[in-house]
Amino acid sequence: MTNGGSGLVLVRADSGPRIGMGHLVRQLALARELAARGAAVVFVTRTAEPRVEAAGFRCLALDLPAPEATRPWAAGDQVADARATIALAGGAVDTVVVDSYGLDRTWESEVRAITGRIVAVDDLADRSREVDVVVDQNWYGAGSDARYDGVVPDGARRLIGPRHALLHHDYAAARRTSAPRQWPPRRVLVSFGGTDPGGETRAVVEALRGTGLELHVDVVVGTAAAATDELRAAVDALPGASLRVALPSLVPSLAAADLAFGASGTATWERMCLDVPAVVTTTAPHQSGVTRALAEAGFTTWAGLSGEVGAEGYRTLVAELLAEGPRLAPPLVDGHGAARVAAEVLPGPGERTFRAATGRDAAVEVARGDDPEAWVAAAEQFAADLTDPSVDLLVAEVDGVPVDVVRRLRGGSPTGG
Repeated sequence: MTNGGSGLVLVRADSGPRIGMGHLVRQLALARELAARGAAVVFVTRTAEPRVEAAGFRCLALDLPAPEATRPWAAGDQVADARATIALAGGAVDTVVVDSYGLDRTWESEVRAITGRIVAVDDLADRSREVDVVVDQNWYGAGSDARYDGVVPDGARRLIGPRHALLHHDYAAARRTSAPRQWPPRRVLVSFGGTDPGGETRAVVEALRGTGLELHVDVVVGTAAAATDELRAAVDALPGASLRVALPSLVPSLAAADLAFGASGTATWERMCLDVPAVVTTTAPHQSGVTRALAEAGFTTWAGLSGEVGAEGYRTLVAELLAEGPRLAPPLVDGHGAARVAAEVLPGPGERTFRAATGRDAAVEVARGDDPEAWVAAAEQFAADLTDPSVDLLVAEVDGVPVDVVRRLRGGSPTGG
């Protein structure tokens, strides 16, 4: 696989019924941006991943028995994984990207033998890492960055928060063109990702009966196995509902929705990117911290843990939403997070350009730091400046990636955002 190590990126990630598709999906988003910068990207996975090959990337499968389901894996399993990964690499690589709850500094220290740069994509900050860059797109409340104190080396670059959300590039495009949401909602999306072991999809569909609204309900499941006879019957019993299976992209359905029901994880940032209010159910306990923080800040509605809500619980939440209105976050996600991370991993020539800002650019300025009150204030200031006839509001881009907002008083000098 070697090409001398120049511009060669190895991505180590997995998917499966137990861990879901999230790790692999966000790495495919990052891989596309790395490839756009000239990198050759190769995936190493535990088992064959047809989705990787379909996206145009080479995928090499490890010939290893499945490790015990601990987090992180036992040291012996990590060392075996690392050495098998090194063997598949066949030589030096420019960068290794690792996105797995099973791997920590044990694996990273082994892989250091073939690379000078390791990037960890993490959500948990619960294990020691031996990396040069850590990416965590999540927000756990004020002080989120400090979660990595003592977890990564002191000199490691930290790319923390939804500004770096690793979304498919279609979300940035859809954000520019999607229409404003309607309330009360007319179109509802129900989608709980690749797997839905708690049966949340069916519970939501049953809850939506009797709302008194004329709704178009788009029910999307990730696999044919999830489209059970019971779910099909519930969809058939709900006027205006349709069931679709394994869509190639959720973007069109989400862009058309006025309200979404779904899981946490990356889906949270996808919905925020398109300004879709949501009722979020956490399907894994480790994801509850992000959803709890967003709910406490008033940015989303948290239903609770999967398997504990039920149709009646969702019915109560729907009634509350209709009475009180949706909970909306300030603009935190613009769909360019994967491009920002790729720019940190493989910097370009640094060409800086400017263009006029639009309302869809607010996240470029707002999504800094981790103080929700500061986010709200920044969003209000951006909106005021956008309509101020004495101010020119510009977006600064570096190599095509939005990085900053610049204000220029008409007839005066520019100032940073």
